[in-house]
Amino acid sequence: NVEIPRTPKQQPRDPQSKPPSYWLEQPEGFVSRAHVPLEQDLRQRIRLDWLILFDLRLWKKARTDLRELYIQTVVTVPNFKRILGLRFAGLYTVLSQLYLIADREPDHSIIHLSTQMLTTASITEEIVERGNFLTTLIAILYTFLTRRQVGHPWEVSVRDTLAFDAGSVTNRRMTHPFMHLKHLLDCEYVQGLLRTQHRYALQFLDLIRLPQGICPNVRAVGEHVEYETDTWIMASLLTRDINKLCRVFSESFVCKSSEDLIHASRVIRTVAKATITNATGAERARFNQAEIKEEIKFKTLQPFDFEAVADDQRPQHSVVDFVVESEPISFHHPLHYTLSWLVGQAKRMSAADLRCLLRFTRQDLRESSSYGTFVPDLEAEKYLLALFDSPLRVCAWLAQMKAGMWVRNGLSLRHQQGTYRGVGHRDLAHNRDIFLLQMAMVVCNPSVILASMIDRFGMDDWMRGDYVIRPGFETNQQLDVAEDFIHLMIVLLSDRTLLQPLDGSSRPQTLAIRRDLTHILCFKPIPFSELCSRLSEKVQDGEEFQKILEDMTNFKAPEGLSDSGTFELKPEYLADVDPYIAHFSKNQRDEAENAYRTWAAKVTGQAVSEIVLEPKLQPIQSGLFQGLAAFTKTLLFAQIVYYSLSFPLVAPQQLQIPDTRLEAFMQVVLHLTLAAVVEDERIAIDDTDDRSESFVFHALCKAAHPGTYLPTIFSLLVKMLENEKLKACHPKIRLIMHRLQQRRPRLYASAVAQIQSSGNSNQRMLLDRLGAESPLTPLSDDSEAKRKQAQESREAKKRQALDRQAKIMANFQQQQQIFEKANQDNIDWGEDDLDVFGATLPAATEEHKKTWKYPADNCLVCQEEVNESRLYGTFALIMNSNIFRQTNLADEDFVSEVLSTPASLDRSADEIRPFGVAGRNREHVRKLASSGEEVMAEYQGLGKGFPSAHTATGPVSTGCGHVMHYKCFETFSAAAYRRQNHQIARNHPERLKRNEFVCPLCKALGNTFLPIIWKGKEEVFPGVLQVEVPFDDWLVSGIGLALDRFKNQPVGEDCSRPKELFINYTSNTIFPSLATKMIQTHVAASSSALHPNRGFVSGLQSMPGNYPTDEGMNSMASTLPQTAESIPMQECLLVYQRLKDTIKANELSDRTYPIKPAMSPEDLIYTDTLPRTLGYSIAATEIAQRGIQAEPGMTLLEKIPSLVLTHLRILSETASSYIAVGGMRNPGTGTNRSAPEFSDTSVNQLLQLFGGHPQIVSMGLPAWGKYTKTSMASMLPAISQDPFVFLTECSVSLVPGFNLEIHHIVRLCYLLELSKVVLCLLRSPRLPMYGCPEATANHPWPSNKDLGSFVNFVQHIHKIWTQSSASVFSADPTSHSMACSWYNMVRSYASPFLRKVAIFLHVQCGLDLPNTGFADIDAPELERLTRILRLPSLLDMFSSVTATNSVSSAMLFGWIQHWKWSQDPVKDITEAALNGMRINHPAIFELIGLPKAYDVLTAETMKRRCPTTGKELSDPVLCLFCGAIFCSQANCCLKNKKLGGCNQHITNRNVGLFINIRKCNVLFLHDKNGSWHNAPYLDQYGEVDPSLKHSRQLFLNQRRYDALLRNVWLQHGIPTTISRKLESDINSAWVGDEDMESVVWLEMEDLAVEQNAVA
Repeated sequence: NVEIPRTPKQQPRDPQSKPPSYWLEQPEGFVSRAHVPLEQDLRQRIRLDWLILFDLRLWKKARTDLRELYIQTVVTVPNFKRILGLRFAGLYTVLSQLYLIADREPDHSIIHLSTQMLTTASITEEIVERGNFLTTLIAILYTFLTRRQVGHPWEVSVRDTLAFDAGSVTNRRMTHPFMHLKHLLDCEYVQGLLRTQHRYALQFLDLIRLPQGICPNVRAVGEHVEYETDTWIMASLLTRDINKLCRVFSESFVCKSSEDLIHASRVIRTVAKATITNATGAERARFNQAEIKEEIKFKTLQPFDFEAVADDQRPQHSVVDFVVESEPISFHHPLHYTLSWLVGQAKRMSAADLRCLLRFTRQDLRESSSYGTFVPDLEAEKYLLALFDSPLRVCAWLAQMKAGMWVRNGLSLRHQQGTYRGVGHRDLAHNRDIFLLQMAMVVCNPSVILASMIDRFGMDDWMRGDYVIRPGFETNQQLDVAEDFIHLMIVLLSDRTLLQPLDGSSRPQTLAIRRDLTHILCFKPIPFSELCSRLSEKVQDGEEFQKILEDMTNFKAPEGLSDSGTFELKPEYLADVDPYIAHFSKNQRDEAENAYRTWAAKVTGQAVSEIVLEPKLQPIQSGLFQGLAAFTKTLLFAQIVYYSLSFPLVAPQQLQIPDTRLEAFMQVVLHLTLAAVVEDERIAIDDTDDRSESFVFHALCKAAHPGTYLPTIFSLLVKMLENEKLKACHPKIRLIMHRLQQRRPRLYASAVAQIQSSGNSNQRMLLDRLGAESPLTPLSDDSEAKRKQAQESREAKKRQALDRQAKIMANFQQQQQIFEKANQDNIDWGEDDLDVFGATLPAATEEHKKTWKYPADNCLVCQEEVNESRLYGTFALIMNSNIFRQTNLADEDFVSEVLSTPASLDRSADEIRPFGVAGRNREHVRKLASSGEEVMAEYQGLGKGFPSAHTATGPVSTGCGHVMHYKCFETFSAAAYRRQNHQIARNHPERLKRNEFVCPLCKALGNTFLPIIWKGKEEVFPGVLQVEVPFDDWLVSGIGLALDRFKNQPVGEDCSRPKELFINYTSNTIFPSLATKMIQTHVAASSSALHPNRGFVSGLQSMPGNYPTDEGMNSMASTLPQTAESIPMQECLLVYQRLKDTIKANELSDRTYPIKPAMSPEDLIYTDTLPRTLGYSIAATEIAQRGIQAEPGMTLLEKIPSLVLTHLRILSETASSYIAVGGMRNPGTGTNRSAPEFSDTSVNQLLQLFGGHPQIVSMGLPAWGKYTKTSMASMLPAISQDPFVFLTECSVSLVPGFNLEIHHIVRLCYLLELSKVVLCLLRSPRLPMYGCPEATANHPWPSNKDLGSFVNFVQHIHKIWTQSSASVFSADPTSHSMACSWYNMVRSYASPFLRKVAIFLHVQCGLDLPNTGFADIDAPELERLTRILRLPSLLDMFSSVTATNSVSSAMLFGWIQHWKWSQDPVKDITEAALNGMRINHPAIFELIGLPKAYDVLTAETMKRRCPTTGKELSDPVLCLFCGAIFCSQANCCLKNKKLGGCNQHITNRNVGLFINIRKCNVLFLHDKNGSWHNAPYLDQYGEVDPSLKHSRQLFLNQRRYDALLRNVWLQHGIPTTISRKLESDINSAWVGDEDMESVVWLEMEDLAVEQNAVA
């Protein structure tokens, strides 16, 4: 043998201690010296042994590779598995020592391979027989637990104890040797050895004897325990493993035959000897740290009254002398548990046979000891009392702890109690103690056991009628202990699930599963994970568990976005509920009983208060526990019931106990009484057998002291019916009386007559009415009564149903009469029928006007109502967004997606979602069914992502809608700064350097404060749609007239014209109080600097609005203070300067032309950013609304949330106010940059939009000298921009700057959009191959006229672009089909543009779009929007360009010419122009299509490789935008030691959504900040599985994918989602510079605590 390495500082072994002979016995195969091959000879070392032994000295990779080599060899060479198992058995002792002590990387130890061998039956048999492995393994556990040194069997010392101080118990690696022993005991061959070879049972007893009674507790009195040790934690873990071994050990002795019963009897007697020896204190000298400190003692109780046969014949009971509240006591009794498991396997034997097995003399017990022990000389019955006293002590101890008597022992004792009764230990510990007490009732004299229970619970005085409070108890504590005492007897009598003998009809395990499921689900439906957490592992692993669960429950799939699937107990199983089950608390007991009573009331039609839960006791026909109920027939039990019932009649006079508490106590006592009556035998009415061995006899006839006022239990029950304080107990009392009458009718009549003869009129009246009031519940064998009761129940239900129906009809009729009376003169029912589907609503399209008010609520900080007296505003988050997808015309899939886009995006698209490419990840494949047949099945794989290169970036604004005063906002911002300075280690959701903050109410992220300074906005129709000059006339001549008065004004020098506009806007829009002060300040400053020039003031008269006269202006100026700016103006400037800083800090500005440096840091520059933000925000809103159903006759505006529309209106006004306030600042100093920027922007937009207009060119404006062809080439062409964003920019600068009508600009931009789409189609070289006729299914087939006009339009643009007259479409059918596809594509792109225009005109111009009714409900959305917006149809738009001498054609030529100027002579086109010439994707936006089964996603990662190293992916993640799979938290992809894979992937984006495939979690990222959320995958039980802990197959929940990921992305809610998650998680202890993906997950008591960290 190889020498075992020694443990440093190990406890020395007693050299004189020798192990018993059963440790030294060896199997014949191990002793045999027969010749065997070298590789099978365990006495010789081979090279494989040295490889195994040197495993500890190898590095991690070598150990892992060797283990994989062994496993592969085992798989390919079956004989090698046998050889490897033998070599492991020979080296296991040394490997265990190295693993338990020396191994620093235990997870990579080769000892884990043992499981591969021990689970193979043939190898297990060989290593046990030839390697003596079973004895060796038990010896390893024994020696390490006692000396922290692994030893051989001959090194076992039976005098050793657990080495707590050495640390052997706290070594968590002990779990693996225990698991290996469990595998051995599960082997059928080993189970045969345990039955036939007694030495293994003795070895096992030596092992489980070690933790017997460890960690004892003594009640702390007076002072709290000063120091609570955590030794009990490791002791509980150790005893849990040993208790599991006890159960597995007992399963070897299942009695299926008489021979098995012989083996079981032998081992039961052996275990009982060891248990009784320990219980009597014979081993207290060895186990000096255990609970038994003294030799067991007995005492004799005073005689009990009910047991008196005569005055001189009163039996006395001798019980164990033990006081629970003052002596040491422990939870750990594995010897007792082993005995209970063994007896449970032999339940078929009789009580007499078991009694014989458990009867010992002192000599018998001394023979069982392997070392010198002193066993006290007692009678055989007292040995049994000592045996059963330990579980009784624990039950009394639990009662005292529940009563609060042990609180001074600290929380550790409460945790021990919870562990002992918890789900994980309940079957191994508490249920075993209950079983032992039930066994005591059938093995011992039940009266003696009852007397022991009385003494152990301290109820001796109470059970004699003396209701005094014991020393050390309080009144409530004494009553709680008494209630638990009664409850324990109920449990002993009624809990029979594990007491039934084994037979073929039912299995105890099946009954236990049904019982547990019933009592878990009776309260409410719960998820599967919670259900499993309340079930033991053995129940969950049972073969029948799933089938039973399906039979007993109804599964409800999750309906919400965060709930789980739940299992609901079928109503009929509520009849099996037992509220008095052992592990229910008092509250659970009440809830379970209420659930039963509610269900029974619905079934029977009775009132809930009259329902009584009657115990359903399963009859035990044979076996050990056949006479379990015998203790209820004893006189002592009758005395217990008698004095318990008399307590409420006497106690209130002595003790101050609330009536509700008394009622709860009496419910428990009455339930015990009812159970005893139900268990009693039934005697026929003519039977004269009045045997006294009956509880019914004792209840009716047995009297207490002679002359007692209420001598019998029956008289007490009658008396309690008079007590109104116990009214809730009356139904149960009447049921008890009814059952008494059914079982002993003659005795019952006699008892009634005796009470009637007493002369008490009240009791006589009660007894006369008893037959009518008592529940007529039949007995189980009374079929006639059952039939009668069922018939009466059905009749009662019918009567109740008719009564309810009559009440409902009467109530309905009364309400109808009241309504008719109140409205008889106000209802016009009409005379003609209205065909709503054929009629329109003409009134809806007429002119109408209404006023819309800006939000005004209470301030979040000061809670005062906001108004114009103090500046207030709302929050916004302005950030760059990449949601704007652009069609990749070179990709057939996305072009096909455009062609399949629905013609009406305001109709529900639920039936076709996931839409387009995301939904094309399904295919039909062939697979084999369970029957072996080949069937077709749908396979849903990973879809195709949208390419990140085809996305545009633009600023988008979102807001939460909450309001706050600006002064309060400054206070709130200062507090945020202080908080971050104090919590320096926390990952804050806001970045102060970017001006970010968190809404104090909803925790939404923001970076901008938008002031609300405007009056209400008018909502009108037609409003701006009604133009003064028709478009054609205006385009031909009106544009020149509009610009004529500006042609002599130098651009960018004199800004008087913009300032007029600013004053006009201020007076008409902003609050009057604020507007007046702003105008006064501006006029005063202007007058002081520009007084000689009076033209400015006179020019105001021509502006719209009412302004003061010259004298009024001068008078106002004379009264103003000398300061240049008033306080309101200063606050507005501060707000907008903060907005400017936010734009700069977040890099939101993207000007298309150079500007001069700001002359002052306070200037409000970046005036073009907010209009662009408005355009992109409206575009993002429109994208989110695609595929959402709108009501008939309404537009998409109806479904846009009012919060979003309000925010867009505020943003729209802010864009104008920002320029106006900035332009009115410092009017007299010339240091203002807002007005010049506004002028430059207006002229640039003029040139971009009207650059090809003949009149503008012919006017010869000075601007043309400034903007030459060279400078125009650097200006971004209009056709290369987003036409809608360009429209919003023009609405703020060009339209007011040149006094143009917005409707004309809308039409021009509409033409710009159509031209750009066609130009991009022409520029795509691969596009003609996409002409497919089937792609036109979602759009109406164009008429020949429409198609011809479209072809001419395309041909016209092609001619301008290429200067060639070549035909684009030929005459062949393929070309015709392609032309139809192009036409439908143009329609697909035109529809989103008009949708955005509708939103824009609503929020910017107050256009209130009317309800058009059902007239055009089936028309495509493009046609409906064209009509309602009063725009030309596509045919008219095309014709306007191709007409002769068309001005539109000239403008189109100018757009294309300007685009050509932007091209580089060397390159084909500049990068900016190239990107700008992409067209916005018109389809319904989707995230990547995920596979239905999560396994497919996992398998997909196996095909991918790390982009950096080319090796296997480490911690792979999937981008939900583009579909890329790469490493996230791997060092291989770490950049600059800060940015991981995900943060690198979103370098060109602002947000990211990723699924971490190994963790099954979704990572939200926003600008290097993020948080974790559950993936949209659920298992078959409707539950999420973060970190894949449950190992169940997961399936995609598309609804959650859409709501929690897609909608959040479309609504730009990712930053706010991260903010709210981080705000709720104060991870102040985490400091790190890792990537966001390196977030740390900590587990504390099985609850994952999320920690997020970022550089």
